[in-house]
Amino acid sequence: MNGQTSSESKVLNVAITVVALLMIFYHAVTTQYLIPGHGPTAHQDTHLCFALLLLFLVTLKATKGWKRWPILLLLLGGLVTTAYIKVNYFDLEVRQGFPNTLDCIMGIILVIVVIEATREAWGWALPIIVGFGIIYAFVGHLIPGPLRSISVPITFTISYLCIGLAGVFGILLAASANMIFLFLVFGALLITVGAPAFFVEVGKVASRYLAGGPAQAAVVGSTLVGMCTGAAVANVAITGSMTIPMMKSMGYTPEQAAAIEANASTGSQYMAPVMGASPFVMAAILAIAYADIMIAAFFPAVLFFLSAGLGVQFMALKNRIPRIKEKISTRIILLRAPLFFVPLAVLMTLLLRRFSPMYAAFYAILAIIGVSLFQKETRPSLAKLAEGLKNGAIMGARIGIALACVGILAQVLETTGLGIKLAGLIGTLCGGHLIIALILCMVVCIILGMGVPTVAAYVMVAVIGAPVLLQLGLGTLPAHFFVFYFAVVSAITPPVALAAMTGATIAGANYWKAGFQAFRLGVAGYILPFFFVYNPIFLLRPTDPVWGGISIVGFLLTLVAVHVANFGYMLTDLSPTERVLFFLAGVILTGACLIHNYILIGAGFLLFTGLFLWQRSKSKTQKVENSTVEQEVKNGRPVA
Repeated sequence: MNGQTSSESKVLNVAITVVALLMIFYHAVTTQYLIPGHGPTAHQDTHLCFALLLLFLVTLKATKGWKRWPILLLLLGGLVTTAYIKVNYFDLEVRQGFPNTLDCIMGIILVIVVIEATREAWGWALPIIVGFGIIYAFVGHLIPGPLRSISVPITFTISYLCIGLAGVFGILLAASANMIFLFLVFGALLITVGAPAFFVEVGKVASRYLAGGPAQAAVVGSTLVGMCTGAAVANVAITGSMTIPMMKSMGYTPEQAAAIEANASTGSQYMAPVMGASPFVMAAILAIAYADIMIAAFFPAVLFFLSAGLGVQFMALKNRIPRIKEKISTRIILLRAPLFFVPLAVLMTLLLRRFSPMYAAFYAILAIIGVSLFQKETRPSLAKLAEGLKNGAIMGARIGIALACVGILAQVLETTGLGIKLAGLIGTLCGGHLIIALILCMVVCIILGMGVPTVAAYVMVAVIGAPVLLQLGLGTLPAHFFVFYFAVVSAITPPVALAAMTGATIAGANYWKAGFQAFRLGVAGYILPFFFVYNPIFLLRPTDPVWGGISIVGFLLTLVAVHVANFGYMLTDLSPTERVLFFLAGVILTGACLIHNYILIGAGFLLFTGLFLWQRSKSKTQKVENSTVEQEVKNGRPVA
């Protein structure tokens, strides 16, 4: 029996690898050639077919006994419905909104298959939200009050949710098929050829000169990995297995180690060029080049990781954790650096020259493979290369399915008018005040992001909240970046905090404590969005350079003040009163930057400067006292 199970597992593993490689090959070909008679809808359908087949094969491998039969039925349903669309998509476009009976049957099957595939890949949270949306689409006209929708025929609703080539098929699935998929393969392949070894060594260099040792290595390493993977939980798994044990051995508690890694890995979704799936969707929604998103994201991402480094610095000083002098392998840095820099240079150059993201990702993948072949240590075997490509394809399939599922909800919001109604509700609650609307959007985004993929949380709030922000005078890019930042930071926000949960599992830490520590370290993710809403210079779109420069200084001092108050240490330990005053300085500086008040920002600067000088005086006094004590001990005198 065990032999039979092992044999089935091997067959399924081969099938998964073959499908993954075919999926990559198909997408690679489409970056270079237009397939005759294969329009945008057919391309999305092929992408969806591969994604469903791959994910259900993965599920089938992890399932045993009679439970495999429902998976096989779902797999068959996915193949049949996507094949039906492939053969009939011209006719389906013509009769959109007026499907025949067979169209409706196929549409219902497709929705069930997509929702179940999403549940297998991401858990229950997103399918439940989408399920409520579908129920509303059918019964919303029966609900009394302002949320009541118009009554439409059931067949019309089914058509617009899926088989009418809307809902499942649309801008979101198109973003996955046309922009995201090969980027995820790129990130997975970079890990496969051994680039993380380079990241770790570079992190060691930073840890020699900054307090906190391996924690600074984790921040630097996760930043570099995140530039290429753009996935918080995956980042924690990749770098955390190396950095968390090292941090624990240097004196960090398991909760602190997990929080540091989770915070740094979550920030990876802010750092270009990959940034996860959300910015690609943002580019599609806003109809702008991905390079513009990437450029705007750069400065805020740098500030986020600067904040992470500052937090680690003050945490380490408070806990008396020293710098480390771990041996740095110059050989690894020199040999592995091309694995990182050459593909990244290819990717960035093509994107900045306005080539399509998939075209740029294709040549970046070729660059990784080409560079890895020059060295024996980095040259992957065919099996290892296939494994890396397979992992990238599976991640791409998971994102594709999530976007197909969110597409259903987005269509419900549009077709029923629910999106406009909810936007109107937010507009009414905020009373025309931008700051209240921002806070409401922040709360909604964090709640929706709990247990839901970042891209799903971003899309849902972008559809509902962004229009309100636009009506209140905010620009499209700041509005969407605001939503995006809070969708990302939900990964370190209790009670769910998926990134912190993963880190806590690796560290053997208390999940709640790890989540709270990650929340404290990630303070920049909660403050920064408000700054680039009120100060366009943070998105590299300055309107008033003088005030913009003052705002940047104010933000940096705010970070220091909040971290110092948070961890109770600056140049020496803080008293409770000092912690309160530093926090107050941070609040004053933040408020001043948001309302553009020179007097208030001057008051914040003065308070911060006074506290800093007081800390310096205390530090000097303590050093003198410690020196005196050491001298008395050396002379053999008793110390009181």
